[in-house]
Amino acid sequence: MMRLVIIILIAFSYTITAQEDRFYIRTVSNAIEIPVQTQDSVVTYTGDDLRLKTLFEKHDVKVFRRGFKYATRDKLKRTFFAIAATPAFQQELKMIAPDIFEFSESITAQKLQIYEPNDYGVTSTTGQNLGAPIVFDYYDFLGVPQAWYYTTGSPDVHIGISDGYVDPEDPEFTGKLTVVKKSSLSGGHGYNIAAIAAAQGDNSYAGAGVCYDCSIKTTTYGDFKEFNQLLELARSGVKVINCSWGSRTYYETAQEAINEMRDLGTIIVSVPHNAPYSKTNGTQLRYPGAYEHVLSVGSVQHKYGTIEDGLNIEEKNGKYYAEKQQYHLSRTGGFANNDPKDTYRLYLSSTNNLDATVDIVAPGNDIFQYYKFQKNGEIAYNPYQATSPAAPLVTGTIGLMLSVNNDLSVDEMSSIIKLSATNIDHIKANEPLRGLYGAGSLHTGRAVKMTHEMLQPDSYTLVENQNFTRWSFSLRAPYKVLIRNEQFREAARVDFTAKEEILIDTETVFLPDVNGSILLTIDPEATYNLQKNN
Repeated sequence: MMRLVIIILIAFSYTITAQEDRFYIRTVSNAIEIPVQTQDSVVTYTGDDLRLKTLFEKHDVKVFRRGFKYATRDKLKRTFFAIAATPAFQQELKMIAPDIFEFSESITAQKLQIYEPNDYGVTSTTGQNLGAPIVFDYYDFLGVPQAWYYTTGSPDVHIGISDGYVDPEDPEFTGKLTVVKKSSLSGGHGYNIAAIAAAQGDNSYAGAGVCYDCSIKTTTYGDFKEFNQLLELARSGVKVINCSWGSRTYYETAQEAINEMRDLGTIIVSVPHNAPYSKTNGTQLRYPGAYEHVLSVGSVQHKYGTIEDGLNIEEKNGKYYAEKQQYHLSRTGGFANNDPKDTYRLYLSSTNNLDATVDIVAPGNDIFQYYKFQKNGEIAYNPYQATSPAAPLVTGTIGLMLSVNNDLSVDEMSSIIKLSATNIDHIKANEPLRGLYGAGSLHTGRAVKMTHEMLQPDSYTLVENQNFTRWSFSLRAPYKVLIRNEQFREAARVDFTAKEEILIDTETVFLPDVNGSILLTIDPEATYNLQKNN
């Protein structure tokens, strides 16, 4: 599937260059509106400017809309995305209406190095959305379209969903979902989790899941002492299983079941749960999330890039607060001296539980809830921060990684997720939670790109821009590794084997203590046992 997708993308890029002109064009002012109507892929200008009316009538224009609807930067707010039959439309817009447009540039899928399916919602930048009008800004935050440039998933990769019943005849899952063990409906929890991880994409319906061409196997949840339902999936060949649920009780037998699944090559993705941090203070562990060899996924915000965009005031007391700040661990926060220009501090009552076993955080707020759409056509998002929708974003990412390299070990899956994460230590408001949010914020695009680069003889696998003091990191057989601006200190343990070269670049620090270690090996015989993904 990966090879097939790449071939399609190359052909698609050629088609764009030869026949269509896709371009961004920027207005001189954010106050300028370009009113249009689209019917049957034909865009009609409905404003009063006779020049624009003439140009739209003259040219075959298929798409014309704001390119970055939810942008915060001024230039992006003024940027439109267009698809026209020939480059002449773009050229004449700039020539005839310089008082309206100040800049334009043509784009190709190859240049952007992204892919967007035809059901990418209102967030799409490369084509017309034929699915539901969903806001997938959290996919953009995670770089999911960059990951889709390499693969949209393989049907040979099965994602396990242990979160509630999902109908295999549902339009988003038909032909790709197997019910291994029937579960309760659980308020549509299984539908929501499965849709985030792997709802079918490019089918002109609803919206795409992260690993949308992957297959799915579902089972029930619970069985906290033995995890028999998870073992059943692992023994059937499932290599990643989502468990957006948990218990506060530790069972040694359950840890042994996790260990066996690791031996089988299966990684479990779970959560620290939704209790507010103001009540748990990081001391309430939840299982299976807190077991060894499980990826525990906390939640982070993705929406607003500046305080101004998320600024609000409480009517009852006149207090300023901000919400949904990117890379912040709380949904809301307030200001020292009630001054929006003063220090921003998280409201820990709006922070989900975090603890020292958390490995990674991912968006958990304003995530599309497929079950409500499936039930009554409603476009709805979860209004409060939660960990349940964050976990399948990681699960789907691992599905994409396995679609590129289906011989990744559990340790490598975990390592790649952490090594490619966005470091959020610089966020001052997060400082009280340091050590409880894992490696930082998930970045799907970099994780899949890293997995791809490991298999390329002419590419370096980049390991950069992180600071680790714990965990074990394993890469078994990339061709070349480049480590730069990276720190492995204290209890961090590194075991990288490359076929040809390991290059240590600037600002790299190896400083393990007695609990850490650094092992860098060159082995020309190192290899992955890749099985063909059809």
